[in-house]
Amino acid sequence: MDVIDPILNIATEIYCLVEKVKANKKRCRRVSQRVKALEDLVSSIQQKKAVRTCVEVEKALKELRITLESAQELIKRYTLATWVERILNSNSHGDEFSSVNERLNDAFQILSGALQVEHSNMLYKVFELTSREKEDEVDRMEDEKELQRLLLEHVKDLKEKTEAMVKQLDHVSVNVDKVVEMCADCSFHSSTNEPS
Repeated sequence: MDVIDPILNIATEIYCLVEKVKANKKRCRRVSQRVKALEDLVSSIQQKKAVRTCVEVEKALKELRITLESAQELIKRYTLATWVERILNSNSHGDEFSSVNERLNDAFQILSGALQVEHSNMLYKVFELTSREKEDEVDRMEDEKELQRLLLEHVKDLKEKTEAMVKQLDHVSVNVDKVVEMCADCSFHSSTNEPS
């Protein structure tokens, strides 16, 4: 995403500027701390493609860049302004700090929410995968039981057919024995009845 590198660069520049600030150091440091938290968040987003490609995240990052540029300009004014200018403009700078802090907070909420949603989606996918694997295992076991049942039925059917064939063969064998015996009797009788 084109906007992430400029954000990280501006954040680095803000840290350098804060070190040079002579007035309102605490406000500037607080902005710097918030920018650091956002920098860490932006770095996390940079590593997550699903979050980076989200339209809302891209919009929030663009707005964050504008906010950081405003913060950078505000802090620059504190490093360059004379002490008289700082005193005369302290009220307006207070409002500007409040505005910058609110915008930084808004960006943090949106971006951290996007990361949480992405994290929740990853967890959902993990649990969905676990659930799917359990369902697949249950299905596999049921399929195996069904195959065993079908195999047993097939074996039983083959056994019944084999027993029926053995009975038929026994019957045929008995009939063949009778026919052979009858043939033997016929040939014995015909040889004894022939005149000599």
